[in-house]
Amino acid sequence: MHKHLKIASRLDELEQALLQIEELAHTFQLTPELIDRLIIIASEAITNAICHGNRQDPSKQVQIALEVQDNIVELCVEDEGQGFDRKRIPRYNPDNPDMLLRPHGRGLFLIEELADEVAYENGGRRIRMRLHRNPNPDDTSQNRSAGTT
Repeated sequence: MHKHLKIASRLDELEQALLQIEELAHTFQLTPELIDRLIIIASEAITNAICHGNRQDPSKQVQIALEVQDNIVELCVEDEGQGFDRKRIPRYNPDNPDMLLRPHGRGLFLIEELADEVAYENGGRRIRMRLHRNPNPDDTSQNRSAGTT
């Protein structure tokens, strides 16, 4: 099953998009823990697309796709901005006191920590995030990856 949403690049569109994603997650019978992770990564990715990608230009759109197949929940968020190179953005380190006061930088960190797989595509205009529905009980979440294609 899959669902596509398109919203204008305005933060007031975010809440409605998240409500739709949560409603869909319940129809897919995802666990509460998986729904929580999905909502957090969706919120961060959509906020980044609106604020950093499209620079809150309401004439630009954010495309959101949610797909559930077998044991994978995949969320893609794409903006119409200039894109970015993930390698050029310092990874947030919560143990670094200098980073704690920075106003930005936690969104990608949260996404990369909570998603099982993350890929930055289309020149950084699209982020593809995957959550595993039935993770291996021996997996300690060390296999989560952040790559670019």
